[in-house]
Amino acid sequence: MPKKQIAIIATCDTKEAEVFFMASLIRDHGINPVIIDVGPLTPSSARFDFSNQRVAELAGWKLAELVGNRQRDQIMVAMGQGAIKALHMLLKADRLDGVIGIGGNQGSAVASLAMKSLPIGFPKFLLSTVASGNIRPYIGHKDIGVMFSVVDLVGGPNLVSRSTLTNAVAALIGMVEKGEKISPLHKDINVAISALGNTEEGVRRISAGLRQRGFHVMAFHASGAGGTAMEELIENGVIHGVVDLTPHELTEEVAAAGAYVPVRPGRLQAAARCGIPQVVSTGAMEYLCFGPKESIPVRLRNRKTYFHNPNNANVKTSRAEMSKVGKVMAERLNASKGRVEILIPLKGSSIYGSKGGPLYDPVGSSLFLKALKQNLKPGIPLKEIDYHINDPEFADICVSRFLHLFDLEPK
Repeated sequence: MPKKQIAIIATCDTKEAEVFFMASLIRDHGINPVIIDVGPLTPSSARFDFSNQRVAELAGWKLAELVGNRQRDQIMVAMGQGAIKALHMLLKADRLDGVIGIGGNQGSAVASLAMKSLPIGFPKFLLSTVASGNIRPYIGHKDIGVMFSVVDLVGGPNLVSRSTLTNAVAALIGMVEKGEKISPLHKDINVAISALGNTEEGVRRISAGLRQRGFHVMAFHASGAGGTAMEELIENGVIHGVVDLTPHELTEEVAAAGAYVPVRPGRLQAAARCGIPQVVSTGAMEYLCFGPKESIPVRLRNRKTYFHNPNNANVKTSRAEMSKVGKVMAERLNASKGRVEILIPLKGSSIYGSKGGPLYDPVGSSLFLKALKQNLKPGIPLKEIDYHINDPEFADICVSRFLHLFDLEPK
């Protein structure tokens, strides 16, 4: 049986000693290391499985021309694209079992760019000097394990970096040897449901109802990354139906103002393209999410705001924004190749947006609904239901309509 292989992605012009240390650790576990050098200034050498020259060529460049004619950011993007090609060559040949990247800002950007091209569930890990800050640009919506390196990764392993390098390698090897990849051929019928704290009660009851009928249910937090991950898993054939109870990220995407903007634009499009059954509601679409008070843009600070906790501010969307969201929602659902139904909870789409709640705005909600109806093509059922989104009766209707879309219940 061939040895397992782990790819190491690093800028070997500055991290060569650390890379060779990691490679020796990997060999000690009976696994073959594959070194991918994304450092544009490493001297030409056969010491690496994929030299920087080969990586540049895979991206369509001669290394000398790339380094001589492009700015630093463009060089690093090209090297990242070359690393993507290298990883997928190995993956296609069934010669890749895990990937680890190390780096400072530049190396982390390139390594994470390459790792983000791999499927959710594939073992991947990043040891980085920037991991204690905002890492969403590096991680996006992918399941990349991350560790802060504590010290800078230069000059060879030292008292501290030996520990972080060794622990990072051990973490990835644990994933490779004991982890589990996602199989889209699983016998279960997999159903996704979108969730936020404001719709949690409804999510719990719908999930329980579907599980009782034999579905395998997974909830995705509508944090931007969660919805994008859900969309990718739909595209990859892992998910067979959706209860999009909380398409909150569409509001963030359309208003382009909040913290929960999808990592990849296009919420409500994957299920439509793939033609899988979907029940869609309007959970938490009446506000934008931000971090602490100081993270709210100055232009929005005069709006109604409710603090979910000290680090999470919910800011009311404007009525113009609500109308635009309704229009875009209709346009995206109009493209559905499969069966879709829209369920509108007339007594509120969230805890905060219902009557008596801090973000209650019946005019804005009516403008949203008007735009949705006006732009929705004939043939897509839209039902207005006189319950709150968290009422058990509304949840039970969601379950019933979803079962109907699977031809498991009568009309």
